Amino acid sequence: MNELRTGLKSELTADGRFLIDSETAADVAAFFEQQEFEAGGVRYIVIDPGHGGKDPGAIGHYTVSGEKKSLNEKDVVLQTALETADMLSARYPDKEILLTRGDDRYLKLEERTEVANSVELAEGESMIFISIHANASFNTKARGFEVWYLPPEYRRDLLDEERFGEVDSDVIPILNTMLEEEYTIESVILGEKLLASLDEEVGDISVNRGPKEESWFVVRNAHMPSVLIELGFVTNQEEAVLLSSSSYLKKLSKGIYNGIVEFINDYELTRGYSD
Repeated sequence: MNELRTGLKSELTADGRFLIDSETAADVAAFFEQQEFEAGGVRYIVIDPGHGGKDPGAIGHYTVSGEKKSLNEKDVVLQTALETADMLSARYPDKEILLTRGDDRYLKLEERTEVANSVELAEGESMIFISIHANASFNTKARGFEVWYLPPEYRRDLLDEERFGEVDSDVIPILNTMLEEEYTIESVILGEKLLASLDEEVGDISVNRGPKEESWFVVRNAHMPSVLIELGFVTNQEEAVLLSSSSYLKKLSKGIYNGIVEFINDYELTRGYSD
């Protein structure tokens, strides 16, 4: 048995189930009975174009018709993010599409997640966070797109105890764990849908490198389902040429847009993947 911070006894089984004692289970059940949860839709979509301003991100160098050119990650991801946001705004006039930056400005990492974490959600509302980046590698043959999400075993505090008032403090860690698991599942589903839609748009000319797990700052500090997309490698000659093309970035934007739409459709149809 493992001791939680509150002294509550818990056990993590070999098959990944989280067990609690019967007394605490009753407290958790009583908490949910007191709430009037109304599963609603995704109200906010936060798009985070990485880097910006004095931070160019990864820099690629490539040659076209004998002319040497360079490509900054910050420019690639901003154009992609803006086009994705425009498509989402047109489709969802009733939702809020938030950009952490809409121009070439520098933001600290904590400022990016603060854009999302500071949003006050109404009962039943939810939000998602998508950070967009471009990759780089010492291996110039490396190419392709991928989506990252937080490893399921990573622990974080998602709940503010003050908002629970008279609720037994022993219950808070259990609710936090349940929310962590919910966000993990939704992040994985969001990542899968983004990969599938990107593959449909550009899979014939790029490489689907699949899902990845890592505790990137913006992913672990966004208190909602969150993923980080790597559009491709600016250090690969062929892919740098593609990423410098507005038509190719439109395809990437369409892929991200379609993945988000697929996620929202399923999320709202299943009332938050609960049906």
